[in-house]
Amino acid sequence: MKWVSILLFGMFITMGVTGSAQQRLININERDRLRLRDLNLTPEQKRRLVRLVQRERMQQYMNQQELNDILTPRQRTQLMKWREQRSRNDSTEVKP
Repeated sequence: MKWVSILLFGMFITMGVTGSAQQRLININERDRLRLRDLNLTPEQKRRLVRLVQRERMQQYMNQQELNDILTPRQRTQLMKWREQRSRNDSTEVKP
């Protein structure tokens, strides 16, 4: 019977940790949405904000096109490998 109580205790701890982690994620997302809602933007401000975001995305696209024009295919491949490697090496990983 002792092993059953240890097993149940472990399950309750795991469920508690999982539940609190999910709650924190919900709270973080909710806070971000509240910030924008709390600004009480007028329709004109919302339209201007949409245009600003669209310009920013277009600028990123244009920068990528220019970078592609500058680099050779071999250099682009090398850059993509470097970016992929960097994205795999997440800073949250514990290093020995």
